[in-house]
Amino acid sequence: MNEPVSVRARMLRLALRYAVKPRLLGEPDLLRLRAEVDAVARLAPDAPRNVERRATRVGGLAAEAHAPVGFAGSRVLLYLHGGAFVAGSPRTHRGISGRLARGVGATTITPDYRLAPEHPFPAALEDALGVYEALLESGVAPGAIGLVGDSAGGNLVFALMLDLKRRGLPQPAAAVALSPFVDLTGSGESMSGNKALDPFLEPEGLPALVAAYAPGRDPRDPLVSPLYGDLAGLPPCFVQCGGDEILRDDSVRMNAALLAAGVDATLEIWPQMPHVWQAFARFLPEGRSAIARIVAFLDARLAAGEGGLSADAA
Repeated sequence: MNEPVSVRARMLRLALRYAVKPRLLGEPDLLRLRAEVDAVARLAPDAPRNVERRATRVGGLAAEAHAPVGFAGSRVLLYLHGGAFVAGSPRTHRGISGRLARGVGATTITPDYRLAPEHPFPAALEDALGVYEALLESGVAPGAIGLVGDSAGGNLVFALMLDLKRRGLPQPAAAVALSPFVDLTGSGESMSGNKALDPFLEPEGLPALVAAYAPGRDPRDPLVSPLYGDLAGLPPCFVQCGGDEILRDDSVRMNAALLAAGVDATLEIWPQMPHVWQAFARFLPEGRSAIARIVAFLDARLAAGEGGLSADAA
């Protein structure tokens, strides 16, 4: 991605660097972080046009379903939101969930999975698995399902596929991860090399987040850090990250590991884009461009599939 960085992207970087990043320095107050993330979503709602959204339950879990107006197809996207395992909700990710539903021509299911520290690992993964199994049980074909997740949700995308493999369950048609946090050991070179460049995240707060999510766990457990898993047999994967992120090398190494395992994998590194810039597509041209590329990837790989979501599941 070598296009010139837009003025809006430069403004966003400045806002993140001077208004947000200083609040993340040091050990984070996890509950305050959660409240602030939700407050931003309430103050800056994003409701993509020509998309219907409704509350639902899938596999016993609260969720939001997004679909193009009048949609009657069988494609389903399971979107696992980010938020460092401790924050975020379907509300905070309505914009990207709706845009993907509209672009791909699918129902996007965004579950309200359990958060740490109240519900540490493996609660979030168990919730993701429960939703996926519920989709299969409702008659959705695996080839009609795409997995998408950002940051911690990107971790859950890969962890879920490893868990499906371990259980002998069918894989989805494809997976997309946006700036995934897949190495909770924090050993990527960009953790230090991009510390000053990253306009949003800083590495000092990550150990507290890891401790909240996976207390007492080996951070190299593949279901905690999917980078260390046996990735052979996973479906086609598409990863996007920003070139200045401290998490850049999580994406770089994950893509290399996928390719080494024989997986059809694609990595895009977008220069000067902040962490999960796709979530700012409402006003950021690079966000809209990135989502368009995600849509093209998913559209090319999702099968039409027979049937669809049952009334209970969607």
